[in-house]
Amino acid sequence: MAPKVLQRRASLVMGAVLGATTILAAPPTSASALLPTARLVAPATVAWSACPTPQSPTLQCGTLAVPYDYAKPGGPQFTLSVRKVPATGAKTGTLFFNPGGPGGPGGAYVGPLWDYLPTSVHEHFDLVSWDPRGVGATRPVLESCQEPRLVLPASGPVDWTAARASSERVAAEANRACQERNAAFINHLGTTNVARDLDRLRAAVGDAKLTYWGLSYGTRIGYVYAMMFPDRIRAMVLDGNIDPGGTYAGLTEGGVALDSALAFMRTASTPSHQSIMTTLAGLDAAPIPVGDGVQYTRWDYLTGLTWRVPSEGAWPDLIEFNSQIATARLDTPAGEQARAQLRASVGASDGNLGGAFSVVNCLDYADRMSPVAQNAAINANVARGPVFGGMITAEYALGCSGLQLVPDPVPSARSAANLARIRNLPIVIANATNDGSTPMLWAQRMAKAFPRAVLIKYLGGEHGLWQFTPSTCVNSKITDYLVALRRPTPYLCRFAPPPGLPTGGLPPGVRPTYPQSLPDGGPYG
Repeated sequence: MAPKVLQRRASLVMGAVLGATTILAAPPTSASALLPTARLVAPATVAWSACPTPQSPTLQCGTLAVPYDYAKPGGPQFTLSVRKVPATGAKTGTLFFNPGGPGGPGGAYVGPLWDYLPTSVHEHFDLVSWDPRGVGATRPVLESCQEPRLVLPASGPVDWTAARASSERVAAEANRACQERNAAFINHLGTTNVARDLDRLRAAVGDAKLTYWGLSYGTRIGYVYAMMFPDRIRAMVLDGNIDPGGTYAGLTEGGVALDSALAFMRTASTPSHQSIMTTLAGLDAAPIPVGDGVQYTRWDYLTGLTWRVPSEGAWPDLIEFNSQIATARLDTPAGEQARAQLRASVGASDGNLGGAFSVVNCLDYADRMSPVAQNAAINANVARGPVFGGMITAEYALGCSGLQLVPDPVPSARSAANLARIRNLPIVIANATNDGSTPMLWAQRMAKAFPRAVLIKYLGGEHGLWQFTPSTCVNSKITDYLVALRRPTPYLCRFAPPPGLPTGGLPPGVRPTYPQSLPDGGPYG
């Protein structure tokens, strides 16, 4: 998962330890030490009020106070922003979901997402999400923490060692400013605290046990919650998975996920793939001047693809999107309009998303990558993922530059004690074989951590499966599990092309240049 994938649906993360790392000391009370003593806090209530929109006439908004530090419950508080669409029938409980990140606000997705959920979910569940601490409409919120841009040549070959060094200086300056501006609470934004917040929310809505659907980074919230509160789970779907035994250096393993999805696109929709490669080659040869001395380069283009490639529903529009980029080279009114659109996209802010992404990851993992390890990871992924690998891996590798945080490490699946706590939980894990953000390898590791889990695999590049692919194989099985607790069998679901996708595979005998992460075992349907 790449930071900018969140512009689409809030999602992402990464893996593979390539080179030496420097380990920082964990705080005196680690997350693992807290696990045996995690206890139910006194229940609070969410202060709900109607906040309807034309698209969501029953939408409700609320707030819930949670402490910066759960060891000091009377200290400073975050005011979480929460949103809900109520169930339409006999209520079973609340379906909590997190759309990903770290850094993605969840509340904004409640209303739009409701329309895509099955009727059986509407009838039996309130749909609730929240903006995690420091994010979105929650207060206080991170300020001045935008993601720094990489320093890369507009065209021609890239010296990634030099680019990493230049980009590190920019990233460190931005991160130091972020930490200084938010020093009062920045060390309290880690996922162990987010999981505690989720348990406080569960109690506040009156649910005895949690029903949860986590996308991308939301799967980290999910597995951390499971390790901390294993007896408080009714149902849990982890969708587009992060490595539950991961490290900060391990995040870079996800740097080739976009190339994996692109390789699958080449087999599923050769015209779409070809339009990308043609556009990329043209921009590499000659960036497009878009006014005010600004150029639209291959990096701006690839940034725009970081949410389109992992979203199969966006594939039918790729040829038109690429056609508009070609139009921007024309000295015509249409060309002028296309250039204006590209100009608006260059350097567009992602709010605090990129900054929160770095802060949370750097709190959740205590290890740090040395410059040698960063260079090794970037260059290895350039070889494995020649389109996106360098850019995405550099973004991951440099995320902690300049930050002097006190790590609050998440519980790890490398701990036998943590694994013992979750070994009997019958959760559902879902992942695409060529997920454009979180590799299938991470889902397999998640399934290994939860031996009673069911792993549903989807042959495709989609990041986050339930209701984001038209596959009835995926959707019906997860819906039945959430609503009626009917556990599916392990399954490999066929690719379900979105409407309007130009189809066509590779010529006979031609194979993708990037090796697909093909699944193993299970029926095929």
